[in-house]
Parts: sequence; structure tokens; C-alpha cells
Amino acid sequence: MKLDEFVKVALLDITNGVVSAQKETLLYIAPGYINGKKIDKAHKVKFEVTVTISKEGGGGIKVLSLADLKGSAKSESTNKLSFEVPVYLNAPTPLNELHYTNCLPKSGEEKPK
Repeated sequence: MKLDEFVKVALLDITNGVVSAQKETLLYIAPGYINGKKIDKAHKVKFEVTVTISKEGGGGIKVLSLADLKGSAKSESTNKLSFEVPVYLNAPTPLNELHYTNCLPKSGEEKPK
């Protein structure tokens, strides 16, 4: 799998899982506010992957699975790559119905009390 697709799928799975859990729980999971105080802490999603650079199939950096590593008798060189992506789990996006802008009044309506 290409590295960009791996990172995208991992981040989407994590954030969609958090949103799904927020909708089903009676407790706070990554809330935007608690008792009127804004919570804006970034969570770091840490990645450590083994990669190889491939010129075949369009090239690019590929993430290797354990099966690839164990069964690989190729002469390709592999490298470990470590990085972090900050994710604000408590700041939902406009695609999430829990986003604060979805609580704001529409034009001409009163603010919720």
C-alpha cells in the first residue's frame, strides 16, 4: 500500500471511530468544551512504518506489511520511517453533526438558550 493511502486510511479510521463513539456514549469523548471551558489539546497520532521505494507501478513509497518483510527475498532496501500527525479529536469538522457551527442559529433565528 502506498504511504499516503496508509496514512489517510489510518487517520480516517481513527477520527471516524471517535465521532462514532461520541454519538453513542453518555460520557465525554474528546469534547470541545467542558463546563464552558474550551478544550483544544492536540493528540498526536504516531506512525512508525517500514517502507521501500518502488519504481514499479507508478513508483512512490510503499508501506510494507509483516508478511512482506518475512517473505521478501528481493534486493530492495527497506527503511523505517517515524512521524507524528497532530489531530484535534475535540474539534469536530463541519462534516460532523456535533460541530459547534451546527448549533448556531440559522439566519433570522434566535440563538439557542
